[in-house]
Amino acid sequence: MFGIKKFLIVAAMFALFAATANVSAAASDVTLEPSSQIVTPGDTFTVNIFVSPDVDIAGMQFDLVFDSSQFQVSEASEGSLFKQSGMDTFFVAGSVNSGLLNDAYGCILGASDVATPANFASVTVTATEQSNGRSELVLKDVIISDPSGNAVDIELTNAVISVVIVDINQDGVVDFEDYGLVEQHFDETTSYPYPSWDVNQDDIVNVLDLMLVLSHMD
Repeated sequence: MFGIKKFLIVAAMFALFAATANVSAAASDVTLEPSSQIVTPGDTFTVNIFVSPDVDIAGMQFDLVFDSSQFQVSEASEGSLFKQSGMDTFFVAGSVNSGLLNDAYGCILGASDVATPANFASVTVTATEQSNGRSELVLKDVIISDPSGNAVDIELTNAVISVVIVDINQDGVVDFEDYGLVEQHFDETTSYPYPSWDVNQDDIVNVLDLMLVLSHMD
């Protein structure tokens, strides 16, 4: 009998430990969306800082690191995350230095919180005319606060941006001559440094490369 009681106590303690481990393993997700994107030199696009809270939250800050030879960051704007509370919010867009959007932050002004996933901020990015290839946008110094001023656990997902050249023959216009160059090498495997006809630089020339050219024809 004693052995059975001891077994039950040990089993209960193990279950409690497992439940505690599961709670501590949970975290609020912070994701750069879209997590992958294909653009061409000169394109302006938006990256969102999307938050899926695991607990009630009321404040947040982040930095964004980028390759300044590939991208220019022009502004950050507040999303709807904290506005869901129905109260006034405070938002600072941060400052842009070489390769860094620094100290963007915001919070709810008042005793309130949110727990529904939403976009905290949107960042406007432009690919430079000299850009080409893959580059990562990286979140740094991300802090999320609960209503009492305690930092919550977070998990980050960054974004990979592929800047592609669709003017294959570099004659200043995207047309069927460029399409034809890609078609000539259809189903050809490639490797770094990638030839221009592997437009999306994924190691093979296929219909995805053809469609990228077609979608940018003048």
